[in-house]
Amino acid sequence: MSMANATAVQKRVLKALQNQAADSQKLLTTQRASGIEPTHDGTQNFHARAMLHTELAAAALAGGVPAEWVDQARERGTKAIRWNTNLFLRRAAPIDRDALVDDLRADIDRLARFTGIHAAYTHGIGRHDDTTATVEQTLTTLWRRSAQIGVLLGIDTDQARQHWPHQQWMKQASASAAGQTQAQLTQHWHAIANTDMTSYTAQSIALAAAGITPNPTIAPPEPIAILHALSERDVAVGGLFSDAPGAHIGAAVEATRSQSAHTDYDADITAPVFSDPEINYPGIDP
Repeated sequence: MSMANATAVQKRVLKALQNQAADSQKLLTTQRASGIEPTHDGTQNFHARAMLHTELAAAALAGGVPAEWVDQARERGTKAIRWNTNLFLRRAAPIDRDALVDDLRADIDRLARFTGIHAAYTHGIGRHDDTTATVEQTLTTLWRRSAQIGVLLGIDTDQARQHWPHQQWMKQASASAAGQTQAQLTQHWHAIANTDMTSYTAQSIALAAAGITPNPTIAPPEPIAILHALSERDVAVGGLFSDAPGAHIGAAVEATRSQSAHTDYDADITAPVFSDPEINYPGIDP
C-alpha cells in the first residue's frame, strides 16, 4: 500500500513514531557498545522517552491511524530505519471510525460536565488556589487532547456541529451542576482535581511535538476562555445555572469564538527536558 493512502496528519504521527524509535535504538546501541553501565539519569531519560513514545502510539490509535501502520513504524524504527516518504504501508484492516468518534464525544461530554461543575463551584466559593489551578489544568489538557484527536480523525466543521455543537455543549455544562448542593459540588470538584491526566497530558505533548495542534473550529468551546469571557462581560457564572440560561450561553459562546483562537501550547504543560536536544521525544519500550 502506498504512502498516499495515509493522510497528512497520519504521516506526521507515523514519522514521529518511527524516528523516535530509531533515535532510541541508536542511543541503546551506543550505550551497549560503550561497555559502561548507564547512569540513573540516563536510565530515567530513556524511560521518559519510551513513555512518550508509547503514549503517542496510543493517541495515534485513538485518532484512527491503523494499528498495522503504527506497528510498522515502530518496528522500522527499532531496526534504525528512519522515516522517508518512499516507504510502503501494510494493508490495514478497516477502522471503526464511528466508534472512535463516539470515544471522542464521550471525552467532550466529560469536558462539559467538568467545566459546568468547575464554573458553579468557583462561583460559589469565590476564590482561587492550587486546587483550582489543578482543575483548570485538567480542563485544558482534556480540551487540547480532544481537539488534537479530532484533527487526527479528520473531523470537519459539519461533523463537529453535528456531534458537539457549541450551544448544546454549553447546555450540558449548565445541566451538570443544576440542583446540586454546595457539598455535592465540592465533592465532584475535588474528584475532578484528583482525575489522573498523566496519560492524556503525555499524549497531548507527543501529538504537539509531532505537529498535531488543536483546531478550535472543530473543537468544543475552550473551557477557560468561556470562564474568562463570562467574567469580562460581568455576567455572573452562576447565571449559567439559572432556569433560563440561553442568553448567557449565547453570550459566552460568542465571546469564546474570538478568545479561543489561541492554540499555542500551554506553558504549564511542558515536555521533559532531555540531555540531547537534537532528539525529539524518541523512545521504545524497554
